Amino acid sequence: MKALSAKNKRGDRVDKEKLGRYAELYSTAVYRAAYSYTRNHADSEDIMQEAFMRLYKAEDSFESDENVKAWLIRVAINISKDYLKSPWIHKRAELDSGITYEGVEDRELDEAMDKLKPDYRTAVFLRYYMGYSVKETAEILGISETNAKARLKRAREKLKTLLTDEI
Repeated sequence: MKALSAKNKRGDRVDKEKLGRYAELYSTAVYRAAYSYTRNHADSEDIMQEAFMRLYKAEDSFESDENVKAWLIRVAINISKDYLKSPWIHKRAELDSGITYEGVEDRELDEAMDKLKPDYRTAVFLRYYMGYSVKETAEILGISETNAKARLKRAREKLKTLLTDEI
């Protein structure tokens, strides 16, 4: 995957037709990236909308659709991190959202995923649910490949511990 923000020759904004196509293709992935941090439906939807608004305002400078997807996920992660730093977020009550990852029918696994740190949960989400390589996961997260491997290893170890303790 090349640089996520390489500019094209025209530097045009993303037009509404492309934006609609990107929303159709990537809204679920962007939502899930946000949800891997916030663990809240409404917040994740807000973050997803904000990511697409930023895409609309951005210059149409992407080399491929895959770069757009990676850029949107990275933006959603950054917005999520900023959101979780907000002081008011700690003053509200949480409701059980009942969401599961697509293809995860095992409730114990979903509950174990909830117990992971956001950094680990996001790495697992990108690698195993979205199918990105370790290198691509590292690029999206803005970390080294070694750090991505370490996060994935620690996440797998923690999941193994959580899942074997529940049996």
